[in-house]
Amino acid sequence: MTDRKMFSEMDAESRLFYSRIVNVALFNLYAVENKLFDSLICQSDDPHVLERWEKAEPLILDTLQSRAEGDPNEDSIWGDF
Repeated sequence: MTDRKMFSEMDAESRLFYSRIVNVALFNLYAVENKLFDSLICQSDDPHVLERWEKAEPLILDTLQSRAEGDPNEDSIWGDF
């Protein structure tokens, strides 16, 4: 199901709000699967997990960018996309 279909009944402000929540959840899932963050926001019992996520998010993005740019002398699949 696309975001458009999922949020079609909502006003623009609500669509944006819920779309951001979905995007954060997907990015968090990706970060956990790639061992860039230690817990899923939706499954954590830690009341400060969202605060930790917000602090870690820029570092995770920097790490992903570094991997994507890669070292030209290093054989890495991260430089392929």
